[in-house]
Parts: sequence; C-alpha cells; structure tokens
Amino acid sequence: MAGWQTVTRSSARSLLQIRRLLQMLGCAVAAWLLAAGPALAAPSGMTVQISGISTPVGMAADTDGDCYWVTDGRTATTRTLVSVDSSGRPSKSISWQAAPKDVQALAWADSTLYVGDIGDPSGDRDHIQVLSPMSLSGTSTSWRAWDFVYPDGAHDSSAMAVSPKGNIYIVTKGDSPAVYRASSELSRDSDNALVKVASAPAGVTDAVFLPGGTELALRTADQVTLLDAYSWKTLATANISATGGEAISNDLTGKGLLVSGSSTAVAGMDLPHAGDRATPSPSASAQAASSESTDSQASPRTGTLIMLIGSVLVALAAAVVVYRVR
Repeated sequence: MAGWQTVTRSSARSLLQIRRLLQMLGCAVAAWLLAAGPALAAPSGMTVQISGISTPVGMAADTDGDCYWVTDGRTATTRTLVSVDSSGRPSKSISWQAAPKDVQALAWADSTLYVGDIGDPSGDRDHIQVLSPMSLSGTSTSWRAWDFVYPDGAHDSSAMAVSPKGNIYIVTKGDSPAVYRASSELSRDSDNALVKVASAPAGVTDAVFLPGGTELALRTADQVTLLDAYSWKTLATANISATGGEAISNDLTGKGLLVSGSSTAVAGMDLPHAGDRATPSPSASAQAASSESTDSQASPRTGTLIMLIGSVLVALAAAVVVYRVR
C-alpha cells in the first residue's frame, strides 16, 4: 500500500509538472506573437471644423487644455487664436492685440503656447518674432514677444519647435536649409541671436519635439524625418499618407503624430522608429538592404522561439517518461 501511494504521489507530481510546462509553452508562444505582431494603431485623424479656416500651417497639442491649437496663418487665426478638440470641433479661442506679420508655426511646451511669426518669403525682414499669450483662459489676453536674428542674413521659415525645457528652434528653407537654436536666456528688450546647429532637409514645413525632448521630427510635404536632438543625426524617415499639407503635431497622448493634408483634414501616423527608413521609390539595392535587415531581425526572434519551444518540449518529454516509469 505504501508503495502504491508513493507511485500515486509521484504520478500526481509528474502531471502537475506537465501542466506547468504546457503553461510555460503557451506563455512563450503568446509573448513571441505579441513581440512579432503589428504596431499599435496610429492616432485617429480629424477634420478641423472651424468656419473659414483653410489648410493649417501650424498645430500644437495643448495637453493641459486637451485640445489642438491650429492656425492657417491668416488674420482670422492669428489675431484670434483658435483650438479644436480631438474630433476637430471648436474648443477655445483667445483674442489679443498682437499684430504678427507672417505666422507659420505653433508649438506647445511646459504649459505654454508659442506662435512663430517666422515667415519671410521675400527675405527682407531684419528680424523674426516668436510670441506667447500670457493666458489661454477667458476671451482675451496680453502676451510676451521675443525678436530673433539669424547669424547669416534673412531666411524664410515655416517650421518652429520648442523643446520641453522651453528652448526655441527655427528650421529654415530655401538655399542651405538649417536648424537654428535660440539661447536659453532670452531678452524681450533686444534682438536674440540664433545659432546654426545643423543642416536640415529641403522643404521643411513644420517641426515638433517628441515627448522627452531627445528627438526632433521635421515634416516636409510628404515625409517626416526624425533627428537626434543632440547629435543631429537622422534616426528615421517615414512617408506621410496625407501629402500636400504643412503642419505636424504630437497627438494628445504623446504616442503618435498628427499631420495635416492639403485641406482641413488631419491624419494620424505612428512615430517613426530609430532604424526605420521609408522612401517613396527605393532603389533595388535599397530594397535588398531592407530585405536583409528584415531577415536579420526576424531570424533571432524566430530562433528564440524555436529554442523556447524546444526546451519546453524536451522537459515535457522527460516528465512524460518519468510519469510512465513511475
């Protein structure tokens, strides 16, 4: 009887071991499927439903007010600042007496809205300006303004970004496009000198710092380029489905981007990831390199799964043998 009880207990332990091993196998497969699965869906798009507004040239995600400030550069959206909710419906509007010349961009950082009066298509401005409303509640507000000058003459620009620390960056277009940085200590009584920190892609229409401030996304008519904000190396590029527009913004969750099209429609897109590359017409060699990169990334993942399954199956077989013997 004692021997029978010993065998029964051993059998029960073996069955328990088999059950646990099967659970391990299931968890391993599930984890691999999650890792190999598609990325999270891009943020939802919207249509800006503000009467009279045309194609947005600037957008900024106001994470405090849960809305997007938007401008088409015309007087209607620069003398009265307007915002929409995540579905595109009107949210808030603030009037001020500021008289900017050519607003081309909006930015949001540290609970502050920045208005980029930076356009200069004729190249005859002796300085550009960035303004910031003192309040975003109520119906009217006073404001602060800073004047900036380039170190190498006048430039036209459609892109401004402000880091989470409040540092202002301007990206020029035309000949020798570049990224310029303002000092962290700004004067409101005199011109502030901009410093060139990096070259930029041609045709940049807007820019935004990703959450965390270590990466800067530059938008052109059909592509987003992601730069390392310390080394200024290109980390990734991604095509834009909503081509023809100008504005780019983080979405309110900080997990994706919004890009405007050639009308009032705004599309959501995933954040470009370091190492990714997306070009409209890759060459054969580029396609081959991309294929090799994909294969090299897939192989270790597949190998890891095989090793996991193999280990579990070996242990499972051993447990079955023990069960049968006992």
